[in-house]
Parts: sequence; C-alpha cells; structure tokens
Amino acid sequence: MTIRMIWTEIKLLTREPLTLLVGLAFPVLLLVLLAYSFGNEPDPEMGNIGDTDFYVPVYAAATIAVMGFLGIPTHLAAYRERGVLRRFRAAGVRASVLLAAQVVVTALLVGIGSAVMMTLGFAAFDLRAPKSVSGVVVGFVVGTLAFAALGVLLGSLLPTARAAQGLGLLLFFGLFFIAGGGPPPQILPDGINMLVDVTPMGPLVDAVSDPWHGAGSNVAALVVLAVIAVGTAVLATIRLARS
Repeated sequence: MTIRMIWTEIKLLTREPLTLLVGLAFPVLLLVLLAYSFGNEPDPEMGNIGDTDFYVPVYAAATIAVMGFLGIPTHLAAYRERGVLRRFRAAGVRASVLLAAQVVVTALLVGIGSAVMMTLGFAAFDLRAPKSVSGVVVGFVVGTLAFAALGVLLGSLLPTARAAQGLGLLLFFGLFFIAGGGPPPQILPDGINMLVDVTPMGPLVDAVSDPWHGAGSNVAALVVLAVIAVGTAVLATIRLARS
C-alpha cells in the first residue's frame, strides 16, 4: 500500500508545475545568478566565507522549506477540495501511509535539487566541499522529516488549494530571504535574526549550514526540528484521519 501510494504521489507531483518550478528551478536559478555576480572569494560580510559556499547550503535547505510551506499543503488541500481524502479513508488508506508518502516525495525532490546545486557549484563556481558530510546529511534528514510533517499538517488544515498557495508563498518567501537566502544574517538587524530563530526556517538553515562550514552539528537546531517533526506528524495524522 505504501509503495503504491508513493508512486502515485510522484506521478501526481509531475502534474503540478508550480511546485516543481519553485521547489527545484527557483533556488538553482537564483544560486547561479548570485554565483556569477559575486564569485566565491572570502567575504567579510559572510563571515569570511565565499558567497557560493554561503548560499549553496541555504538554497539546498530552501528545497526542503518550499515543499513544507507550499508543495505539500497545496497538494493536500486540492485533495480535500476534490474529495480525494474521503475516498482514501473509505478505501482504508491510513493517514500514516499518506504522511509517509509525502515524506518520501519530499526527500526525492530535496535530493534532486541539492544534487543539481552541488554539481553546478563544484563544476562552475569553485564550491568547497562541506566540512562534515555526515553532519549535513543529518541536517537534511531531520529537516526533511520536520517540514514534510509540517506541510501535511498545513495541508490538512487549509480549506482550499488557493489558500494553501497564498499562505505557502507568503511563508516561504517571507522567511527564506531573511534566513540567509537574501542578505547575510551578519548585516541584518538583531531583531530580524531573533525572529528567524523562532520560526522553523531558522533551525533548518542552521542544521544544514553549520556542519557545512565547520561549526559542527547544531544540536539545538536539530532538537527543534525533531520536536516539530514529531509534534506536527501526530497532529497531521489525527487531522487526516478526520478529513
């Protein structure tokens, strides 16, 4: 049942160009523009990290965030509008199976998007390898679990696909550009950085970027993401079972 559901979700995802465009193409294109404009020489405003080295892990994390804020919620809200969730429940499809399918699809997109970015970075922009590959992988895994579960919860609560798209675009772009996707945190006001830290986006970027740049695994960020993953997964499962 789970494997069949995963395959179905993958096929349906290919029919949603907005999710694929924002989730995969947007971070890659923006990274290329920044890398061509600024290169990868150490920059004091980036903490003496090259611009490409700074932005690659942030934009890789963005592929996780866009699925949690936009892709999954829009997809599931559309299911509700069309009565698909009720048919799933009538057919005996458990909410946990639907949740697991969203996690796998999110992980697939994150893997593809990150691989494209890193390949471009190494091939064309002198990207430096992460200091801790295992730490980066752990950050990706925990972040993917957290945002997939968060996306399912949002999708189970929002009434329509249009509402999910509107809220998702607002959350993603509003948080992405102040969490490292735009100006570096070092030049942003302290109040903005404090705001980012209390959103899911802040811990996600820290969990991926810190081990990449040699600061070690950010345990606090990983704990926050794990709590988000467990808490939203439980709530999403309950909500989907009643949808």
